Amino acid sequence: MRQNPFFNGEGGSRIRFRMIGIFLVTIGFLVLSGSAASAQLVTPSTVELEELDARIKAHMADNNIPGGLVAVASRGQIVHLKTYGLANVELAVPVNDSTVFEIGSISKQFVTAVVMMQVQEGRLAVDDPIQKHLSDLPSEWVGVTVRQLMTHTSGIPDYEEIRTYDVYRYRMTPQDVIAIAQSRPMDFEPGTGYYYSNTGYYLLSMIVERVDGAPLGRILKNRIFGPLGMTQTRLADPEAIILHRAAGYWVNRRGELINRNPTETSSTLGAGGILSSAYDLAKWDESLYGNQLLTDESKQALWKSTILPDGTDTGYGFGWRVTPYKGLASQSHGGQVGGFVANFSRFPEQDVAVIVFLNRYRVSSGVLKEAVLQTFMPSTETVPR
Repeated sequence: MRQNPFFNGEGGSRIRFRMIGIFLVTIGFLVLSGSAASAQLVTPSTVELEELDARIKAHMADNNIPGGLVAVASRGQIVHLKTYGLANVELAVPVNDSTVFEIGSISKQFVTAVVMMQVQEGRLAVDDPIQKHLSDLPSEWVGVTVRQLMTHTSGIPDYEEIRTYDVYRYRMTPQDVIAIAQSRPMDFEPGTGYYYSNTGYYLLSMIVERVDGAPLGRILKNRIFGPLGMTQTRLADPEAIILHRAAGYWVNRRGELINRNPTETSSTLGAGGILSSAYDLAKWDESLYGNQLLTDESKQALWKSTILPDGTDTGYGFGWRVTPYKGLASQSHGGQVGGFVANFSRFPEQDVAVIVFLNRYRVSSGVLKEAVLQTFMPSTETVPR
């Protein structure tokens, strides 16, 4: 189990308040002006942490969630991390600070990061038609652009919606995924509407593979995970030995907990196939403040909300939800696959990121994100929407 100065074990975590107070003074905070209240990371009292703990445990008990983790990070440092329950029910293995969870659609931001790195290198353009990089596409998909895949404005149907999350349990070929999506007509003319489509991100994964000439897992490791020291982050693989991997669960019609198969790499690629840890997402969060991987121009593109021709603001950029949170700039994404849900939310003006992992399908991670924010950024409760 990995150690850090703000964490000790014993089945969870405790904050060393004096150390955190010193840490928070050194990093500084943004104070919102005008009618908005001050929004900043605070050091909760022991009572407030106990109340947060009780809320999390009640949510997990009410929804039969075996295990979970919540963390708060600031500029690469974990300032709060607490673990709950079991990573593996059958073997009675508790969640610890190094437990690795499937993160579902949070994976999408890593694919778009690679796209923008290829754009920076002049090897790809966001307005390239996808047939420039992929062959044998259905004729009605011709003319869809890379940008439209990233922003869910392509109109290409979502293969996961057609086949449900069960599709992630089986080995698939690109031809299989395309055939499933093609079985339904286009949702709308490309660029004219917004509808969330995992097919778009499967195709994006194929495009970055073609451009780099390598499998997606190797690309992500070489371009992002390796350089950032994200040693616990990788594509899912049911056959691989992955240290500290949590098992995923669901419930049957009687409400009994049941096992779920790990996600098959080939069935999702970058649409939702990555596993990660709290420490690794903190490293990813920190990298986004600098230019080690992405230029300021690339990051602005990632976090610019997409506006449709009719003026509708989708609140979605390139692999990120960018709708403000109670008046604060926010970059976030939830994730869900067959046995897991997760949430990763950044508040860049406050240097704060919140991480939530749960190893049960079809439950809310957002409830716990809200509970954490109410405890660690309580002033957001008075910031006008």
